[in-house]
Amino acid sequence: MPEVPQPVRPAVMIDIDRERDHWRHRYQSLPRARAMRSFARYWPVLCAAYDVYLNHPRVEPAEGLALFLRRESVALSLLSEAEAGQVFAHVWERIRDATSAGPRDL
Repeated sequence: MPEVPQPVRPAVMIDIDRERDHWRHRYQSLPRARAMRSFARYWPVLCAAYDVYLNHPRVEPAEGLALFLRRESVALSLLSEAEAGQVFAHVWERIRDATSAGPRDL
């Protein structure tokens, strides 16, 4: 049986400094933001979602979530698995929105 090629995702250049700035002004709306007390404590969790995308760009969201949940910064955070899943979904939605518009900087 011939293999079906996986669809190729468009290339995305992620400006991590711009992403940090984006989330610095929005992290308060994410789960447990008050409990984590500062953006400096939340950023490693957000960064873990980008790390999964950059290291596994063709992975399906469910598998990406599993990889994200195993990241040390996520496991050591105050987030429950469901809350961490919400954070992951927000970050991947931002990446997906950028890739659906075609190759560009994020």
